[in-house]
Amino acid sequence: MTDEVQGGTEWVPRFGMLEVPAERAALIRGLFELAAFVADHPELPLPSVDAGMFPREASFSDEVAVVDRVAAGLGVTAGLRAGGGQYTAAKSFGPVRVYAMTSTPEHQAAYQAHMSYKNNVRPSGPIPGGAR
Repeated sequence: MTDEVQGGTEWVPRFGMLEVPAERAALIRGLFELAAFVADHPELPLPSVDAGMFPREASFSDEVAVVDRVAAGLGVTAGLRAGGGQYTAAKSFGPVRVYAMTSTPEHQAAYQAHMSYKNNVRPSGPIPGGAR
């Protein structure tokens, strides 16, 4: 399919007609290119597609507001998950999951503390089955 047309352009909308910033146009093009790749390679396993949005605002309440806006756009209700440590909104479009998430300050601190040990514990010998 994309081998017949250079770069899979039959999958890509005309960006001259889209009135979106270049960053959004690049994401849209990448999604169309992924679709063309999947169509062109039926012999390969299907990719798992998760599209995450992680607000980086001044405060947790500002980040919650962004997640709420995403939830409204997706037509879902946002809420606390992961034992109350993450505020998320998610929707699936077939096998594609789109989500927005922020962590409570307490959850983020606990995660940082946990990860601070990441490089401190090492096996003394070979890992059974090999390392990944």
